[in-house]
Amino acid sequence: MFSSKKVRVALFKFSLAWRNLLQQRSQFFTALAAIAFAVFLMFSQLGFQNAMLNSNVAFIQAFNADLIMLSQRRYVTVIDETFNRSRLYQVRQFEGVAAAYPLYITLGSWRRYGTAEERSIRVFAFNLDDPVFLLPEIQAAELALQMPNTLLADSRSRKDYGSMQPGVTTELSGVQVKVIGTFELGADFVTDGNLIVSDLNFLRIFATRPSGIDSKLRSSLNDVDIGLIKVTPGTNSDRLEKFLNQSLPSDIVVYTKQHFIAKELDYWTQSSGIGAIFGLGTIIGFVVGIVVVYNIIYSNVADNLPQYGTLKAIGHSNFYLVGIVFLQSIILSFFGFFPGFCLSFLFYQLISTATGLQLEMNFNVISFVLCLTVLMCVVSGLIATRKLQKIDPADIY
Repeated sequence: MFSSKKVRVALFKFSLAWRNLLQQRSQFFTALAAIAFAVFLMFSQLGFQNAMLNSNVAFIQAFNADLIMLSQRRYVTVIDETFNRSRLYQVRQFEGVAAAYPLYITLGSWRRYGTAEERSIRVFAFNLDDPVFLLPEIQAAELALQMPNTLLADSRSRKDYGSMQPGVTTELSGVQVKVIGTFELGADFVTDGNLIVSDLNFLRIFATRPSGIDSKLRSSLNDVDIGLIKVTPGTNSDRLEKFLNQSLPSDIVVYTKQHFIAKELDYWTQSSGIGAIFGLGTIIGFVVGIVVVYNIIYSNVADNLPQYGTLKAIGHSNFYLVGIVFLQSIILSFFGFFPGFCLSFLFYQLISTATGLQLEMNFNVISFVLCLTVLMCVVSGLIATRKLQKIDPADIY
């Protein structure tokens, strides 16, 4: 337990550190503004990076599947490679497999309601008898989707698509379609919006013309983009993944849902270089914060050299003096973090609403930026204390 003397010493050091900061209020508030800006910069970079990652795997998270089957050449979902539907029939024969569903994905051309403007949009299609998606609004609309040329529209698609509310009639790849409901998924760095149709409507729309920017014709439902596999209760998905990859033909590959998501995230963070760009932005914010805070703390130390010289003259060690500056750094980090956090939170809400990207202020991001902020201020303070360690009371007086 702490002795009363140690508590009094700690309180005195904290009081002294606080008074030193408030001695020049303009300098103090300048420091807070600089830290808040650095915090905002780090939050924005991490927010966009996480939005990129979360948005690009959001549709995978929505799959009602334990295992994912792909063409061996489709190392990431944006690659347009299909496999033959017969592979799904094969996988259903293996012990531990409860069901296997085909999913079709393509890019269509959406005509903005009331205009001639067209934009590329992603289209998901599946057999309405198969529980492909976990989203309840999709499950509830399966009966209505049986009607010819009907679809569900992503309510979080970007505003550039115009009205996508139920009842809107427009064109998808040259075919007149009607929106009969909505679901929530969100845009990502590949597409700005999403649609869902039945597999039969998928054929009606894309069988006689190229699908969007794709030159390939959809003449049947035999070419599957993604296979969704459900396992029987009690089956180890990791072991079944390994067994299926050893037993099935080499033209397809099977992943657990978690492994597939990790593979997608790895592509976007490393192979694409986007993750490195946002990481660099976070580092820049951190370094900018160190430089600004160092200058402010150094100025504060210089202004209070006589005070520190007096403390050293009456017997306090360099460690004691450094402790006061350390406390100043901690105080600055917390008081500067919260305005930066509030500004970033508002920024997240505005960007999410405007773009449909999933910028989420979660606990991991908050705690990571807080740790970076404290570290940023502490490093700045420790660098600024070099002058204190060389102080000689005789030189001051």
